[in-house]
Amino acid sequence: AAGFGIAVAAGARFDKQMSAVSAATHASAADLELLRKAALEAGKDTAFSATEAAQGITELSKAGIKTSDILRGGLAGALDLAAAGELSVGEAAETAASAMTQFQLSGKDVPHVADLLAAAAGKAQGSVHDMGEALKMGGLVASQMGLSIEETTGTLAAFASAGLMGSDAGTSFKTMLLRLAAPSGEAAAKMKELGIRAFDASGQFVGMAGFAGNLQTALGGLTDEQRNAALSVIFGADAIRSAAIVYQQGQSGVQGWIDKTDDAGFAADTAAKKTDNLMGDVERLTGSLETLAIESSTGASSGLRILVQAADRLVNSLSGIPAPVQQAGVGIAGVAGAALLAAAGVAKMKEATGKATEQLVALGPHGATAARGLSRVTAAAGRVGIALAAMQVASAAFGTSINPRIKAMADGMEQFGRTGTFAGETARVLGEDMTRLHDALKSLNTGTWSDIDRGITGTIEGMTGLGNVMDDSFQKSR
Repeated sequence: AAGFGIAVAAGARFDKQMSAVSAATHASAADLELLRKAALEAGKDTAFSATEAAQGITELSKAGIKTSDILRGGLAGALDLAAAGELSVGEAAETAASAMTQFQLSGKDVPHVADLLAAAAGKAQGSVHDMGEALKMGGLVASQMGLSIEETTGTLAAFASAGLMGSDAGTSFKTMLLRLAAPSGEAAAKMKELGIRAFDASGQFVGMAGFAGNLQTALGGLTDEQRNAALSVIFGADAIRSAAIVYQQGQSGVQGWIDKTDDAGFAADTAAKKTDNLMGDVERLTGSLETLAIESSTGASSGLRILVQAADRLVNSLSGIPAPVQQAGVGIAGVAGAALLAAAGVAKMKEATGKATEQLVALGPHGATAARGLSRVTAAAGRVGIALAAMQVASAAFGTSINPRIKAMADGMEQFGRTGTFAGETARVLGEDMTRLHDALKSLNTGTWSDIDRGITGTIEGMTGLGNVMDDSFQKSR
């Protein structure tokens, strides 16, 4: 049963995520089946589950990547990036897809994007998450300036090597590029004075490595004070951080980082190394088990869906019943439930009483008489108990209109307890059952019962000193 529950739960989670894939792609049934199989295969072969793989497919699809590109490397690239960068599959896919969109790449380039991001994070400070945040802030402007994704990730890796990472790096980089694209009058004059050129004769950006070389040459002969002042005028307080790193790296430094991050296969290789351990084995086993559970739960899940949908239709149809009918139904069910509970109590009491009567019969003639009396009390008390329980439940179910009758019955029961007679509401409702109970209780007022009474009270008095109280209670109960 536990295995069945686990399988159904795994299948339900996976189906829910595949519904998200369907909503993101609006793909045909044939394409969805291909994506489903790809997710299940990923669950078997990688450290991620099939459900996590389906989350990656969703993010890639939302970025406009075609099913064919997802199947031909897009999903694999996202999974490698997730393992290499220790990210969730969803975040890795979103990061790669966002970079792909910024630089107008196609879905088949996702593995290359994964290599660039993993290499930038693996060879400089920070993480893949930091590189993703930097690209979110600066990638679009870099693309508009004509930079390639290789130049952009290489430059961001150079920033990270100097301690400028994450969204701060992306924001500073973006501001630096914008200041170069539209310098203020003072900044343009300073650039002209120093011979700093960001664009060639045709108006194209000279590239990050070319600009770094030009900047280093132009500022190399200045003192530290003069250089910092010039950078402040040209780039402002925020972008001066990026510009200073570009100056320090120069053309060879920036180009070196571009070359180091453009490392094909880095993500897959890093992912393999990071998962080549016991935890990686456990994660792969877990993914395989989940895939097995998903595949084995297909039939059960379909059957359960039919049952749940039928139950939903039933509940909806019941909700259309008029309110008074619903309330009456609840009241009837409550009374019936109370009657069943009372009947169960009577059955249990009869069982116990049966054992008691057997013992009493064994005492001889007097015991047999007491046994017959006890049986009559049991039967009569059971019927009275059921009636009282039903009246109390009816009072709760239908409101306070019946409460005065309940009170009248309570008064009648109190009178019966004091005098042995009953009348009024008690007699009207319970009728012959009270008579039977009365007669049955009277029949127990025999010598044998009195002997039992005295024996019990004597024992309690010897143990607790409460014999007088118990004796008085027994006398009143009789």
